[in-house]
Amino acid sequence: MKLKEEAALWVAMAGGVVLPGEGMTLSAFGAALCVSPDRAERAARYLHRKRLVSVSEQAGHIRILPAGTDRRRGRPNRSVPQQSKLAPRLVALLGRAHPIFLSVKEMRRGMPTDWRDRPELRAELAERIAVESDRIMKLCRRFLASNGTHLAGLREALWLDQPDTMPLIAERHPALALGVPGTASSPTVDRQAKRVSKGLSAQDRVLAYVRQAGRSGITVADVSYNFGGRVKRVALDDIVATLESVGQIKVVECRTASRGRMGVRLFDPVHGEPTVLPDGQLVLVE
Repeated sequence: MKLKEEAALWVAMAGGVVLPGEGMTLSAFGAALCVSPDRAERAARYLHRKRLVSVSEQAGHIRILPAGTDRRRGRPNRSVPQQSKLAPRLVALLGRAHPIFLSVKEMRRGMPTDWRDRPELRAELAERIAVESDRIMKLCRRFLASNGTHLAGLREALWLDQPDTMPLIAERHPALALGVPGTASSPTVDRQAKRVSKGLSAQDRVLAYVRQAGRSGITVADVSYNFGGRVKRVALDDIVATLESVGQIKVVECRTASRGRMGVRLFDPVHGEPTVLPDGQLVLVE
C-alpha cells in the first residue's frame, strides 16, 4: 500500500477513535487505529501534523491525547477571564449592598441560639436586622425605578449572590422571596430621617427624628441607625428615658403588624396617644 493511501486510511480510521481526556498509550492507539505496532508511531505523528490528535512524549514514553491538548509542562497559561452573565448595573448594585449584607451576617452570628436566652439582646438584634433589610429593599426600589429592570431578575441576582442571607431579608420583605410574582410591593414610608443639623445636641436630634416620623412614630433602632453608630445604645436609652420623663415623647411597646415581635417605638405627643390593640398591634388613625 502506498504511503498516500495508507495516510488516507489513518485519517479515516482516526475519525472513529474516541480519545479519553487523559489520552492513551501508543500501543492502545495503534490497536484502536487497526495498524501494526511498527507503524503506530508513524501514524500518530502524521495525525499530529494534521492536528487530528496531539502526541506527547516524555522520558521516551509516547502518549496520544485529544487534539488541542496543551502538552507543555510547568505553570498553566493564564485562562481567559469569564465574563459575568449579570448586567454591569446589577453587579454595581450588589457591590453597594455587600456592606449591608455583611452587617446582617454579623448580627445573625451574635444572635443567641435559644430564644429564651437574653431576650433583650435578641430583640435588639432582630430590630437592627429589620432596619438593614429595609435598606436592602430601598436599594432595590431605587434600582428598579432608575433602570426599569424586572424585579424577578433583580431577585434572582440577590439570591445568587447571598443565598444564606436573603431568607432573613425575605422574611421582612416577602416581595424578595423566591417564587413570588415579579412585582414590587408599594413603597413604604422612608424610615431614614431627613438631614438634621449636626449642631444639635443628641437630645435635640432624637426629638427631630421623632417629629419627622409623624404619626407612625419611629423605633429606637431607627434612631440609632440615623445617628450612624456615634451614640451607644445605652446612652440612647438614657436620652429616651429623659425625654419621656419630661413629656416630650411617648414611648410605647408595640408592633406594626398583627403578628411578629414587639419593639419600642417613639411618638410625638402632638399626635395624641398612640392607639394600640390588646395584642400589641399599632393602629394608625388618620
